[in-house]
Amino acid sequence: MQQVMKITITANAKSLIAIIGGLILITILGFSQWSSAATFSNVTSPNLKNSNIKEVAHHPREKTYMKRQWGVEILYVRTSAAGYMLEFRYKVLDPEKAKALFERQSKPQLTHNESSTKLIVPTPAKTGALRNSNPPLANHTYWMFFANPGKLVKPGEHVTIKIGDFLAERLIVQ
Repeated sequence: MQQVMKITITANAKSLIAIIGGLILITILGFSQWSSAATFSNVTSPNLKNSNIKEVAHHPREKTYMKRQWGVEILYVRTSAAGYMLEFRYKVLDPEKAKALFERQSKPQLTHNESSTKLIVPTPAKTGALRNSNPPLANHTYWMFFANPGKLVKPGEHVTIKIGDFLAERLIVQ
């Protein structure tokens, strides 16, 4: 007869495996460098050429305003995790001005412009909020993830991000 080996995994081991898997995922997402193409709609994307989406006209100095007022350069908003998350990436140029984006008390919101649905940053019990909240450093790129239940927001659609007094409007999802 063959002997069957039975492996039992305790609840603590399962938790440890889940935490390690989550940390690996966050590390991979955090260090992956994707194209930092502008998310503003005055730049056309090859994926949007055949799309019905109307582009919103932006003032040429809108990016300069973000840099001057908030000390950040918005890199992109894109779908992630098979479309169930939205990743917001930005580069801090002036840490003193960008402090407002890192306050733990502020609750970031992403508004889907087409449906007016407000999406939030999830806060899993094991990992905490899926955003950076340590003091910002100059010339570092930071991230924030928003839940996208039911894949509501699709690439090519417009979103607005509000974090305290910070407001970035009409960003195109990649």
